[in-house]
Formats: sequence, C-alpha cells, structure tokens
Amino acid sequence: MRVLVTALLLGGLIVVAADEPPLPEVATALARIKDRSTIELTTTGRKSGKQHTRPVWFVVTDGKIVVQAGKDGKTDWYRNLGKTPAAVVRQGEYTFRVRARRVEDPARVEAIHKLVVEKYTTAWLLSFFGSSIGRGRPVDLEPMSVNVGR
Repeated sequence: MRVLVTALLLGGLIVVAADEPPLPEVATALARIKDRSTIELTTTGRKSGKQHTRPVWFVVTDGKIVVQAGKDGKTDWYRNLGKTPAAVVRQGEYTFRVRARRVEDPARVEAIHKLVVEKYTTAWLLSFFGSSIGRGRPVDLEPMSVNVGR
C-alpha cells in the first residue's frame, strides 16, 4: 500500500510517498497463495477496453504479487498494464484488486529473477540451456484489497 505523507518545508508543500505493510487480511491471503503455481491475471485491453484473463507464474515478496513478462515485454497483458495499471488477480478462492508498477531497479529485478528460478523447476532447468524463462520483465502487483470466495 502507498500512503501519502505531507510536510511543510520552507513555505512549500512536499508530498512524499512511503510504503506501508499490506492490510492484515491481504497479508494472510498472500501467505496462503504464495506456494501455488499460477494466478489468473485480468487486465483491461489497451485498445479494446475489454477484460482479458491469462494464467501467469508469480512469486510473492515484500507484500506484493510479482509477475514477469516474457518476449521482452511484448506480451499483451504487460502492455495493457502499462496503459491501465488497475487489474484483478485470482488464485483459488482469493480475488485481489491490484495496482501494477513495473520494476526498474536492477538489483530488485535480479532478486525477483532468482525467486522465480527457485520456485519454478522448469525455469531453473532451462536456465542451464540459456533460456530466458524466469528472466522476464517484472511487474509488482500491489494488492489494494482481497475478497474471499468465488
């Protein structure tokens, strides 16, 4: 979650964004889904405006769901999130409303790649053959809320 903190400095208003931990119900749901294989990611089409759902590998870290786009970011869902960062993630009985943000920090990108390769045996095995599976463009999906039940 992001929270805005305001401060008065030299007669001007400064707005600073600060991270805060996820809501307890979100943290509980994330803990319950973290070992599952895939999520269903629903994005809004950047051209059509229609909802599109795709199964995607994921990891949970730092209170966020993290996904990776292959094909150097040329997947529809990745491009859709670039235009409309609000999305829905479903895993089992949990439905999360999320806000997407591309991960640009090289150290964090590498840490995410490592988490994906550790979680998914296929990515780990293919990494020995030079595959880029598990080394896509990461996107943080920050849960804003969670509902339980289908």
